[in-house]
Amino acid sequence: MVQHVSFKRSWPLLKGRRYQQGQALVYGIFVMMGGLAALFFLFNTGQLSREKTKLVNTADAVAYSAGVMNARALNFEAYTNRAMVANTVAIAQLVSLSSWMQYVNNLADYGWVADNPKFAPFYPSYEAALSAKGLVDPSDLGKLAEISDDIIRKALMTAQQVAYAGLIPARQEIMDDVAKANYHSDGLVTVEQLTLPSNDFTGFVSRYSDDQRTRFAEVAKIAAYRDKFLPKRSWLLPGLWSDCGGATATGRVDFLTRRGGTELLGFDEWKAMDTLSEKRWVPKSKTDALCMAIAETPAGWGLQSAADSPSLDLDPTHYDYSLAVNPGSSALAIATSSDAWGYSGLPNFYDLSDDALKQDDPRLQFAIRVRRDKSQTVTSEGRSTIATSSRLNAYHALPAGGSELVAVSASEVFFQRPADAQNNVYGESIGKPHEIGSLFNPYWQVRLIQSADNIRKAQAMQGAVLP
Repeated sequence: MVQHVSFKRSWPLLKGRRYQQGQALVYGIFVMMGGLAALFFLFNTGQLSREKTKLVNTADAVAYSAGVMNARALNFEAYTNRAMVANTVAIAQLVSLSSWMQYVNNLADYGWVADNPKFAPFYPSYEAALSAKGLVDPSDLGKLAEISDDIIRKALMTAQQVAYAGLIPARQEIMDDVAKANYHSDGLVTVEQLTLPSNDFTGFVSRYSDDQRTRFAEVAKIAAYRDKFLPKRSWLLPGLWSDCGGATATGRVDFLTRRGGTELLGFDEWKAMDTLSEKRWVPKSKTDALCMAIAETPAGWGLQSAADSPSLDLDPTHYDYSLAVNPGSSALAIATSSDAWGYSGLPNFYDLSDDALKQDDPRLQFAIRVRRDKSQTVTSEGRSTIATSSRLNAYHALPAGGSELVAVSASEVFFQRPADAQNNVYGESIGKPHEIGSLFNPYWQVRLIQSADNIRKAQAMQGAVLP
């Protein structure tokens, strides 16, 4: 049986379906256009975020690299200062040894002291002097001192000057290399220094010469006198009796006085003196039976100077009071001393500037800014293959104050001993003053810091007005 179909009843259904065709497509087009715009905005936003993050990281890397260069330069100057101090101490030791060898040679040549039984306890020392005589030629010691002087003048001082003069151009080269390495095959960036020259390395470090070498002299003397042989070489040996019966009866005996030491005279001379004298009780007058006066008989003497222009030093307090206690032996030492060694004096050196030395915690801060033009960015208005149109120009990047993206970073070089050397640091925990940074200790380190002043300075340079 065939079912009868009424076309009259089905016509409205077919007609309604025909009217609904294409309406969703119009809506879909608007949704797609909005999605494309959002995608375009998302692309630009993502690329700008990437660019800004990379620029900030690059600025930090550049600032830290510059800080490392500053710290290494300070530590290099400190190491060379310590090397110059070490060679200066070596010269002082050689001068002392030469004076002592001259004293030993004279003591051995004029050995009458050992033949006197009242000084029998001194005999072992005299035997030692006989054994040591001639073992070392003072002129050979002078050659060693000249070598140390040449090392200071021709190597260490020159190295300090080269490091000081070459830091700033080498640092700029390093900063440029770090920035280029971070943006290898990714466009161009420019690195600029924000720190003023007066606050930079050349303002933080100064060279000291001539009468400004007081600080180096103080350090050299402290270091030299750690060798207990240098500051004083003195003793007193009482005899067994006195040649004067009256003195012996009153408990006084003749004695030997040994005096000696090494002095830094001014800035350009090391001088050492060694003397030994017999002191005897003698009558003050014909009626002085108790022998209340003292007579001196020189027994040994030596003197050595290292200076291009040696001086006549008659200070009675020098050489542990040798001129005051043993004037006769001291006069012989001066009169018969060997020729002075050639010595250029204490070196010129680098240390923190006067202003930096006055600070309780001197620090060297250094700031930079890294600039990148928006045409170099991988965005729609830059080097991206996705270009803008007149309808999408509202999605352009608008850097503050111009057409560049800018990042600012700063580093700080500070003085602090490493953790494994904290036992040597001064501080309240061990009851000593705080250790202040200088260029005689190589403990300069670097860290990144935030510098609001440099940020404001960069904003002003860019013409940006930000809160």
